[in-house]
Amino acid sequence: MGEAANPKDGAGDLAILYPERHASIAGVAIIMREYSFAESLRHAGAIQAFTDAITGIALGGNLHDLDSLRLVFGEQSEHVMALIAVACDQPLAWVQALNAQDGEQLLMLWWGTNADFFLQRVLLSVQLRKLREIAGPTSTPPSSPPATGRPTSAATPTVN
Repeated sequence: MGEAANPKDGAGDLAILYPERHASIAGVAIIMREYSFAESLRHAGAIQAFTDAITGIALGGNLHDLDSLRLVFGEQSEHVMALIAVACDQPLAWVQALNAQDGEQLLMLWWGTNADFFLQRVLLSVQLRKLREIAGPTSTPPSSPPATGRPTSAATPTVN
């Protein structure tokens, strides 16, 4: 007989690195997953816009407030729906056509799977903004470098 897998042998590491959640939404079997590195690059604009909006909530002290997050989801709805479609490998048109209940279920499935992906970026953004506040305005640029050409005045006579 084979041995039972030891949970300490790393068998679950892939599930931790790339979490997946399964659900049936509007009769479709959905596998919601976290974004890969390549996807994060391909969709950097939408990810950044959404992250910036959440950063604003975090700086206001309301990151823990689901109502504040829901406002961001709504304000960033085009980006959110596109990012959801990517994370569950479904066409954007399918995501947009969901009824309110199915859409809400899909949204919560997506956020539950990808919140850490976004919150890591939000926390970094908050830290960078706070560091900029502490550092103050940037200094003036350095003056131009000295001229390297030959002087245009007459040569100084030498004494023997």
